[in-house]
Amino acid sequence: MSRTHTEVLVIGAGVIGSSIAYHLARQGRGVLVVERADVAVEPAASWASAGGVRRQGRHGAEARLAAEAIARWPTLEEELEADMGYRQGGNLLLAESEAEAEQLAAHVQRQHALGFSDVRLLDRRETLALVPGLNERVVAGSFSPADGQADPALTTRAFARAAQRHGASYWTKTICTTLLMEDQRVVGARVERGEPQEVQAEQIVLAAGAWSSELMAAMGVQLPIRTRALQMVLSTPATPGSLRPVLSALGRSLSLKQLDDGAFLLGGGWLGLPAADQRSYTLLPQHIEGNWRTACELLPSVGQQTIARAWCGLEAQSFDNIPFIGPLAGWEGLTIALGFSGHGFAISPAVGRAVAAQLAGQPTPELDDLSPARVASFDPDRLAAFLAEGPKAAVLE
Repeated sequence: MSRTHTEVLVIGAGVIGSSIAYHLARQGRGVLVVERADVAVEPAASWASAGGVRRQGRHGAEARLAAEAIARWPTLEEELEADMGYRQGGNLLLAESEAEAEQLAAHVQRQHALGFSDVRLLDRRETLALVPGLNERVVAGSFSPADGQADPALTTRAFARAAQRHGASYWTKTICTTLLMEDQRVVGARVERGEPQEVQAEQIVLAAGAWSSELMAAMGVQLPIRTRALQMVLSTPATPGSLRPVLSALGRSLSLKQLDDGAFLLGGGWLGLPAADQRSYTLLPQHIEGNWRTACELLPSVGQQTIARAWCGLEAQSFDNIPFIGPLAGWEGLTIALGFSGHGFAISPAVGRAVAAQLAGQPTPELDDLSPARVASFDPDRLAAFLAEGPKAAVLE
């Protein structure tokens, strides 16, 4: 069996893994990335992501990473020397009743407490000035002007190409079958690349998203994540530029944005069904229709278009809906970065920087509340129920 040695082995070439590889390579470290398919292809989350670049509504544990990432996004295309389809049009969260307006006011105060002082509470008139044509029930909005959107596949490939320009190597169509252990330390991995090979490494990063659980299960470890097939719906093109901010609403499962060609892109947590082997998914027509209906109700002009296509991406949802980033207890030499639960894309630049810094032994307090060590505080019965629910029980009705 052939053997390869690298300083850092990154398992997974999605937007998180490729951002980590890029930041490590910039440090001058030897990096090898292994990816089971090609970079950002169906049904990976980094291919299917909604592409929102958002601080607003973040969990407090992610706030510092979100602030750092949002500050970097406006110059990231120049840094990575690539078109990533980035646009800073803001993020607008809507209230459609007086009760929701009160919730929205409290939400804005929470954003200020997290340091997002530019988030503003808007009345109906101000909200309609940003997005004309919203339904008559909209009474208020919370606007985060620094937020925006980008193309997930272009961004992932930009990080991968930039990592390679700085010296990282990528092995695609390479399946990682098991981790190599030596005296209670992870020292590499066995991979299938035409034939079995061993990769020895000083440090290993597992950032394989939904497929991370498969690898760790083979090692006798059940990660506190489950796979969700997150649905996206694309419309036929409308007039470009008619919707600038990304829209969501307190009372709706919806994320709505407009792409450069005028098409509307709908997400918001509607689910398909992942296949048992986690290689594909099944779309559910009633969820496509439900996602479309709620978008048309919020912004009636969407209904002037038709559905062009729909798809899903396989995403790892964590037990507490925030990621696990850092060393895995009892597995010396192994760092994990997974369980981003559908909102890792926006913070990927900061995650890559922070993980690279942590692996270099630098302080990373911004990762403290995302440490995998918090698993020890999870209620065992609730965690078991979460893992046992499976994909069908998680489907929105």
